[in-house]
Formats: sequence, structure tokens, C-alpha cells
Amino acid sequence: MTTIAEPIVLRALPDYEPKPGPPPRPTHLARRRLRVVADPPPASPPVGEVPPAVASRIRNLINQVLEAIDGRRPVVQLRQQFTPTAYGSIETRARGRTTTHRSRLRSLHAQQPVEGIVEACGIAEIDTRLRALAAQFEVREPLRCNVFRVL
Repeated sequence: MTTIAEPIVLRALPDYEPKPGPPPRPTHLARRRLRVVADPPPASPPVGEVPPAVASRIRNLINQVLEAIDGRRPVVQLRQQFTPTAYGSIETRARGRTTTHRSRLRSLHAQQPVEGIVEACGIAEIDTRLRALAAQFEVREPLRCNVFRVL
């Protein structure tokens, strides 16, 4: 059996209900009213459709990345088409990997939010698992990938 050296003291809680009587007067902050504003303008649509030739080049480049991730293509071959950050993420993912299962691109969607930039997203099967891909490309000669992520 445990004994407590100090006695336990119970205290009454302080009053938390308002005192009886008229309610307090509203302050100047309470007098503000909501303003009705017009709906914000809709988000601007993409600048335009991605030309089929650019979409085909993007698809080919992403397939080359998947080959590099599998170890079937040297990653160094992709250096010219990627910024150092994007290239580093591919190099890290591909480092020391060899697999018997071939990765493949299941779907790819591309849009052009601003002139000269194409954003792409897709689904790839890597090591028998479905993975999401996201990429951003500069449309110029040669096509250059600024961001590439396998999620």
C-alpha cells in the first residue's frame, strides 16, 4: 500500500459563466460587417496544346530515363537534356540498380501553362509497382528538363 506524504486538497473552480445582467456593449470590432465581393477571376487556361512533336520527344526522353533507372542505359547519356538538379535525382535513383523487370511508361499527360514551358505527369511501372512521375521541360533546342521526380 502506498501512502502520500502531502494531503490532497480539492479547490472550487472559479466562476466561468457570465454574471447576470445586460450583455456587454459591442466594441467597434464587432460592428464590422462582411463585404460582398465578386468571384475571383477563373484561373487562366493553359497557353495552348502541346505540339505532337514536343509530346513525342518528352515521351521518348521519359522512356530513356526509365531505361537508365533500370540500368539498361548509362545515365551519362541523359546529362545534356537535364539540369544538374534533375540529373542528380535520376542518377541517385539509378545508382547501382539492375533489374530483370523492364520499367515502362503507362500514361503521360502534358500541358503548356506558359509559353516555352511544358509540364508533364504520368504513371510508370517500375519494379512491378506503379509510380507517379512529374516533370517540367523547357521547350527549346534541345529539349531540357528542369524538374524530374518519381513519386
